[in-house]
Amino acid sequence: MRGSSEARIADLTRATGASAMTLRRDLDELALQGVLRRTHGGAVALPARGTRLPYSLRLETNTGLKQRIGAAAANLVADESSVIVDDGTTCTAVARALAGREVTAMALSIHGAAALGERPGTRIVTPGGELNGDELSWTGHRAARDVLDFRADVAILGVCAWDEDPGLTASTMQDADFKKAALVSARRVIAVTTPEKFGMTATFAVCASGAVDTVITSRAPAEARAWLAAAGVELVETGP
Repeated sequence: MRGSSEARIADLTRATGASAMTLRRDLDELALQGVLRRTHGGAVALPARGTRLPYSLRLETNTGLKQRIGAAAANLVADESSVIVDDGTTCTAVARALAGREVTAMALSIHGAAALGERPGTRIVTPGGELNGDELSWTGHRAARDVLDFRADVAILGVCAWDEDPGLTASTMQDADFKKAALVSARRVIAVTTPEKFGMTATFAVCASGAVDTVITSRAPAEARAWLAAAGVELVETGP
């Protein structure tokens, strides 16, 4: 799988001669070890700590789940409010669900801004600065300052990794800085994530769990439910 980021069980069966049942069991075990993430009919290799899978690959993963999470997050945003929408594929789903709503939204990526503009009616703001080539997200001190200057009612944050200790962590220093800026700017913080991000840690600290007001996911693992509740984080589950 290191030669390509995704493999299907049918292809692995042909390549190795092992049975589909054996391969499913082995892939499940590797998923528990954090080496890969299981998908329907196969698996995707996970990057080393501190890196992210390419945006295009993440965009094709868990699309229906992300749409449901996006819709649930948009339902928590009041009309005529101001909202920061983080970068990442789950936040792009939130932006798409907000499109056409009478809100002022600061999008931290071109993907998010384009999704917000799919229907008329939404006021779209972007920070200045340079763009990250893969994510098409804003980078640099100027952009981070613009986030700090935007007084948001709500910040919608994506999640790279989240564990009881140290809390939310990010794959890059730049992403961590932008998330911290959004935390300062917003009166309410909503995190959106697919469930495999729980129990993981990345390289750069963002905040303790208690800095988040609400998290929306499909279904949180039992152990995450316990420490989220202890930290006072509201859990909203959309179902699988």
